[in-house]
Amino acid sequence: MENVSPSEPPSESGTAGVASGPSSSPTASDTSVASNEHPKTKISDVNSHDTPDTSYEDASNCFGVWTLSYLTPLLQLGGKRPLQIDDVGQPSRADRADLAYARVGVMWEEMVKTKKEAVKRGEEPPEPDLFSVLLNGYGRNKVIYAFSLYIISAVLQFGPVVILNDLVVHFQSNYESPTLINLWVEVVLLFVLPVAVSFLQSRHNCIMAHLSVFVRTALSTMLYKKALTVSAAGRLQTSTGQVVNMMSNDTAQLQRFLQFMGFFFVAPLQIVIALVMIYQQIGNATWVGVAVMIVLVPVNMIVFTVVNKYRRLAIKHTDSRVKMINEVLNGIRILKFYAWEKPFRKEISNIREEEMQALTKLAYVQAVGFSMILLSVPIIQPILVFLTYIATSDEPLDSARAFTTVALFNIMRFPFAFLPMGFLQYLQARIAFCRLVRYMHLPELGEYVVNGAHPEDTDGTGSISGSVVMKNCSFTWSDLIKYKESTEGTTNKKKVGKKKEKKKSMKKRTKGKSETDAVIEVDAETSSLSDLIILKGVSLKINPGSLVAVIGPVGSGKSSLLSSILGEMEPIGDSKVYLPTNGNERHVSYCAQTPWIVNNTVRENILFSRKFDQSRYDEVVAAAALSDDLAILPAGDATEIGERGINLSGGQKARVALARALYSKEAGLLLLDDPLSAVDSHVGEHLFEECINGPVATGMTRILVTHRVHFLPRCDAVIVMDGGKIVHFGSYDELKEQGVDFGEEENSEGEEEMVPVKGSEEAAVAPLVTIDQKEKARQKEKGKNLITEEEKEEGEVESRAYSRYANAGGSCLFAGFILVQGGGRAFEVLSTFWLAYWAEMEITNDSNYYINVYAFLSMMGVVALTVRSIMMAVHRLRASRTIHAQLTNSVLRAPVAFFDVTPIGRVLNRFAADMDKIDLELTNSLSQGVNTLWQVVGAIGAISMATKGMFLVPLVPLSFMYYKIQKWFRRSSANLQRVTSVTNSPIFTDFSQMLSGTSTIRAYRTEKQFFEQCIKSFNVHNASYTLVQLANNWLGLRLDFLGGFISFFIGAISVGLKGNNFISAGWLGLALSYSIEVTGFLKHGVRMIATIEEQMTSVERVLHYADNIEPEAPETIPDKDPKEGTWPKVGAVEITNASMRYRDGPLVLRDLSVSIQGGEKIGVVGRTGSGKSSLMIVLFRITELSNGIISIDDIDTATVGTNALRSSLSIIPQEPVLFSNTVRYNLDPFYDKTEEELWTVLEKVQLADAIKALPSTLNEPVAEGGENFSQGQRQLICIARALLRKPRILVMDEATASIDNETDALIQKMIRENFREATVLTIAHRLNTIMDSDKILVLDNGKLAEFDTPSVLLDKQDGIFKAMVAKSMVRKSGSSNSLRALTAV
Repeated sequence: MENVSPSEPPSESGTAGVASGPSSSPTASDTSVASNEHPKTKISDVNSHDTPDTSYEDASNCFGVWTLSYLTPLLQLGGKRPLQIDDVGQPSRADRADLAYARVGVMWEEMVKTKKEAVKRGEEPPEPDLFSVLLNGYGRNKVIYAFSLYIISAVLQFGPVVILNDLVVHFQSNYESPTLINLWVEVVLLFVLPVAVSFLQSRHNCIMAHLSVFVRTALSTMLYKKALTVSAAGRLQTSTGQVVNMMSNDTAQLQRFLQFMGFFFVAPLQIVIALVMIYQQIGNATWVGVAVMIVLVPVNMIVFTVVNKYRRLAIKHTDSRVKMINEVLNGIRILKFYAWEKPFRKEISNIREEEMQALTKLAYVQAVGFSMILLSVPIIQPILVFLTYIATSDEPLDSARAFTTVALFNIMRFPFAFLPMGFLQYLQARIAFCRLVRYMHLPELGEYVVNGAHPEDTDGTGSISGSVVMKNCSFTWSDLIKYKESTEGTTNKKKVGKKKEKKKSMKKRTKGKSETDAVIEVDAETSSLSDLIILKGVSLKINPGSLVAVIGPVGSGKSSLLSSILGEMEPIGDSKVYLPTNGNERHVSYCAQTPWIVNNTVRENILFSRKFDQSRYDEVVAAAALSDDLAILPAGDATEIGERGINLSGGQKARVALARALYSKEAGLLLLDDPLSAVDSHVGEHLFEECINGPVATGMTRILVTHRVHFLPRCDAVIVMDGGKIVHFGSYDELKEQGVDFGEEENSEGEEEMVPVKGSEEAAVAPLVTIDQKEKARQKEKGKNLITEEEKEEGEVESRAYSRYANAGGSCLFAGFILVQGGGRAFEVLSTFWLAYWAEMEITNDSNYYINVYAFLSMMGVVALTVRSIMMAVHRLRASRTIHAQLTNSVLRAPVAFFDVTPIGRVLNRFAADMDKIDLELTNSLSQGVNTLWQVVGAIGAISMATKGMFLVPLVPLSFMYYKIQKWFRRSSANLQRVTSVTNSPIFTDFSQMLSGTSTIRAYRTEKQFFEQCIKSFNVHNASYTLVQLANNWLGLRLDFLGGFISFFIGAISVGLKGNNFISAGWLGLALSYSIEVTGFLKHGVRMIATIEEQMTSVERVLHYADNIEPEAPETIPDKDPKEGTWPKVGAVEITNASMRYRDGPLVLRDLSVSIQGGEKIGVVGRTGSGKSSLMIVLFRITELSNGIISIDDIDTATVGTNALRSSLSIIPQEPVLFSNTVRYNLDPFYDKTEEELWTVLEKVQLADAIKALPSTLNEPVAEGGENFSQGQRQLICIARALLRKPRILVMDEATASIDNETDALIQKMIRENFREATVLTIAHRLNTIMDSDKILVLDNGKLAEFDTPSVLLDKQDGIFKAMVAKSMVRKSGSSNSLRALTAV
């Protein structure tokens, strides 16, 4: 359970994947099982102390806040054992997500509301300013205070330079020049000033860390809230991949910029102060340096413009890639069934290549623009300044002037080094912020559902709770206002452009990038407003408590009618739905056509945030025919259900969703979108009588979309839809009298008078195989934990991660840029020694020799810097390409079992946030880290030489202390970072799954519960993330004491031994300038070590998937695979003693043997859990057999590659999967079929007319998830896809469940005609679809129960199949002859 706070009871709301809101059940904590990934689980069993009630920081005093001493116990604990989530404690008040949203989100909503009201009044108010809202929410005074601290620290940084100048002048004058203050006071100040600067900067960094967390949390929670309210038209303007990318990358980009914002804005001030002080030293020669900076301004503008351009381009491709991967992960089963891993791997690779091209240009612009131009300025400026000085001044360049100037240029080096990265961060943050603002301005759902009676209601029934009234209403999924604006003034130029684009798209194959990347565009030439109107002139009045059926052909608008009642569509004109609720907030219950199952227990999926009522719960479970399923599930209703209900069958998901809809006694209106299509006919009969029309639904108004017309006589009214209009509305008898043809003759299960067989569900249940009690207990415990715990390394980042990253980009390149950087530093150090030698010579004339040598040594440093940057860019690009390819290959080669237990959000986080760090940040951080190392090594070497080895005395203990502190710190810091990474994944897991269930969440009014879970996830994450940032400052503060001691030691020995002339003025200046520099580099080094380790955890996480996912069987086995097109020829399937289990669960197929002749049509039936789908899964080797053999045409399928096997078979799944590309691509992703073949199969599945009516026909974009097609149309596209393959063996898993009876009959006829010689295995819920099969295979509890012709099985006494047919319906004639007559259908 989620231990967000030890003072609060464990929360049920956030099981892995998507939470279903807080637990409403007092016993839910015993039945619901948390994801092991979610922060509610412990990372380690070790827990030596309780989680504090308040954050470490909030509980600390003023001294602790400034010194960060409150972190010491935690870091000590981390040095002893791996830190747990419980150790992290609570977030600071400044980091709490609920407070962040209350301060920002609520204020933003008020501003948007005010603007809308002003627009209604005809005013033109200014756009709401999100930046001001964020700043005011956090507190302007806090930000001003933080900046003030940093400005003071920036000024104090120049104190040691002033002291350096004073001391060197004093030594240079043979101790005759007076010092500003007492020598020993100056020596002490060399220690005190750096420490003071460190305290001020540390406090500033802490405040800015809180600001960055506050902003990211506020924006993320606003994104979450917005996603729950954005309209259908708004969703068409974006995609799930983009929104997830905003949540993961864009908010993180803003967070990174804000952490260093103070440094970025104060850097120009430091440069100005340094130039003023340089002017005091060398006079007018300073203006040369200023001129260089002025010249760089337009260069900088060009560089940053180009960087901005390529960064935007890279983000665009990143969105496309993440979107594609999200779709691949959601449709992984269809990829496996169709052996489409290779084409989709290529598709991802193509998008990635376009992304890499943008990243390549970005990398080289950064390498040349930043390194060669900007970073080299502090090296080149002293050369030009000294050259000008000796040319214009009569005074020699003495040690005081030289090293004070060098020290000041060294101070400028940090701002110059950071400004490029700061500008880049700023540009990236600006782009990210603009994207977020655009999303915040997307249209939201219109409030057209009126809680009350229609104004024209005369009989008073329209005011009763449960009634539904619509008068001449029209609805669309698009924003027609924007459509009008986009189509007005269409020019011939635009038409020509569209023709070219269309021609181009016909010529080329899709190269990686989806043709519908984010927005579904409407072709203004071929489409009109009427084409976009989905429901047209709908008028209806549904009486309270009635049962109304909605029927119609595929795409007629049935689901859209329910959506319009829910308030999900865009109203046209004054269209309103009148829905009186009498103050009942949970008046509506909704069962979506594709059931939305959250990653929680079965019980919590049914409760859905409502209070637990045992009697009601038992009642709806029995009514939904779930009792026997719960008995089979390993932990009963406490069994954890995976994302998208991955471990439930289609029928089980439908019944869980139906039980959810019926659970609330308060519900007055049930909207049921074809819940019976996924269940067997006898179960459908049970659900209709016990659920939909049973006691549990007493008093509720029920609107049922269905294709099972035999239920229509038992409904109070029937709505017949066609073309988005209600063409008939009345009672069944009335419509029959009007001559309406319901197509009963096409449905042998339909009969005017049908009597349900009571207890049919119980009669169909076979006794369960007895399981040992210990095994049963083990399975029960396993059932409680489906989702695996996210891996988390312990201790420091392993060297293997570094070596793998180095090898991925080329180990020689990696080693090369380290050595080149070291060589560059060596030249810089030599140049300062040469400067000291030159200054001591005090040459006034003929200084060309000295300045030339100095210039040569310095320029070699610039050359090294440039070479290093180019090598770094090449390495970065190679490494990114290699690592992403390894990750993609590993994930696509993973077995389906991996995706059953791994949330999609967790996998997506690797491809989004982790790869973003590897692509853009890691190499830069490594470069800075290596640079810092060489800077420190060079400085220590120079100081040691300048002090004649004396510095080596304190260096040994100082080095030992530094090593011990950083090693101890790194262990704790790495653990904290891993905890942060683990707590980050649930945020995206919850968010990505929530995006797919917004209509269900809104229907049940559970937005608040889901949002509260989002808040809890952020609180857990923020607590650990902030500690990582604060811990870095804890270390930096303590290391600054060591850095200050170095300057103190140099000053002390020089002053203490000045009588012995121990150290010359030049070497004193050199040593002090490096001591001032090394203090900054030590602190920066710590920051970079922490940053590198933080980013290397992303490499660890990606490599863990790349290396440790156990792949499924080989795709190809060259020596064994039959030649393409040669196998199978007959299609004979021989199954011998086949047994199979999922993961290490119980056997679901048990010693199954069956022989199927080539070309036979086999119907496969059995109750839920009997093994029907499992049989198909082993046939495709989605899961391998535990025992036994499956042969096709006498070839053991286990001996050939999965690609050869799966490409020879075909399946039409129960749940259609479409990808956001074109219609053509969804039919034929290989592009190896002609257009004529595509149209032929579309005609066969009755979809040709619908596709021809689309603006771009075959090239029409398919929206994400196929949302611009109805469920039935999606299913027909999948059937067409299977027809194109012309397989010898076809599997149909209730393929026509979402299709009307007339189309179903045509499809069944078409399949019989087109697959006359193929072997067809059909899993059926509508028994009439298999009654003409050659044989019926009846499975029961994983075993073969019956296998023979339908006529033989119908004559079999006490036969299971005979009982199933009888239970589906009983005619008044009731004879076995009538059953046998079904075989003639």
